[in-house]
Amino acid sequence: MSAMFVLESLWRPAGAPALVWSVLADPRFSWPDWWPGLTADETGSTVGPDGLAAPGTWARLRVRSPLGYALAFRLDLVETTAPSDGVPGRARLDVSGDLTGLADVVVSDAPAPGTPRTDVRLVWRVAPVPGWFRAAARVAPGPLAWAHSRVMRAGERGLAAHLGA
Repeated sequence: MSAMFVLESLWRPAGAPALVWSVLADPRFSWPDWWPGLTADETGSTVGPDGLAAPGTWARLRVRSPLGYALAFRLDLVETTAPSDGVPGRARLDVSGDLTGLADVVVSDAPAPGTPRTDVRLVWRVAPVPGWFRAAARVAPGPLAWAHSRVMRAGERGLAAHLGA
């Protein structure tokens, strides 16, 4: 059985939850425009009544690791609820390809005085699929978790820059 990773990241971009959500839930899947190292090979959009991504939206992605390897995987949006009136927004995604499992994104008000800030909590519950990746996960999970953290920090910095533009 493959090692299961539970990888959690917390982003705190400036801006109200509705603004951050509108970027993350862009049905055109614009993440690669602001997330260094992330490429969308193919996407399929289902647009909800609010004009944002709805269940059925999917993207085939490639991400370049700071350790030199690349992973290819698909995200399928299976559930989404936009943030509203202090209630957090949530998106649940199926993950398949070089990683298999689930991703969960929760967008809520951040407890920060002054400038509006948003908490974006991203949790990946995934297992590696390729044999080399499964072996690396058994022998040296620390470097893989470090690489994930670096990729996620690049996404956080990219989102912050995008929102500041």
